[in-house]
Amino acid sequence: MSDEVRSLPQVTIGKIAGFARGAGNEFLMYLDMRFAAIGRSGQAQPEAVMDILPGGGGTVHMARLLGRARALELILGGELVDAELAERYGLVNRAVPANEIDAFVDRLARRIARLRPEVVAAIKATVESITPKIPHQAYAMENAALFSLFTDDMVASAHKQLAAGVQTREGERDLERILDNL
Repeated sequence: MSDEVRSLPQVTIGKIAGFARGAGNEFLMYLDMRFAAIGRSGQAQPEAVMDILPGGGGTVHMARLLGRARALELILGGELVDAELAERYGLVNRAVPANEIDAFVDRLARRIARLRPEVVAAIKATVESITPKIPHQAYAMENAALFSLFTDDMVASAHKQLAAGVQTREGERDLERILDNL
């Protein structure tokens, strides 16, 4: 999916004003730009704490965006990071005050929308040509590693997590604390 989103001639923009964990955060990393609301957003890859690994491109995209050490910190730690840390690490373009994020992203999107589509496509293609692509082998390796972790121990861990309520609305809001206490 990453290549399909990255190769769109249009610009893709994500606005985060809530929690994006796992697949939601992975999808955001596919986008051209991401903006996070200060005090209202959080991003995480909690899979390691859940006895698996991010299988939707989470490992490879985070490494590309943040670098090896920061990717390992966030993936292995499973920490929910706020907008400011996400900006500092390069997970988002910019952390914006929550009461300004809608207007900011709207202005940016409108400014880009006024450009000729050929200009946008040419700029994206040029930037893409010098930005390292993620080799398809990296996705294959990620998937193989993920599937190798589907063991009886992982299933038992998943049952504990479900019993603790991780799939509930309240559990989603407090996921990291619940996982830390299992």
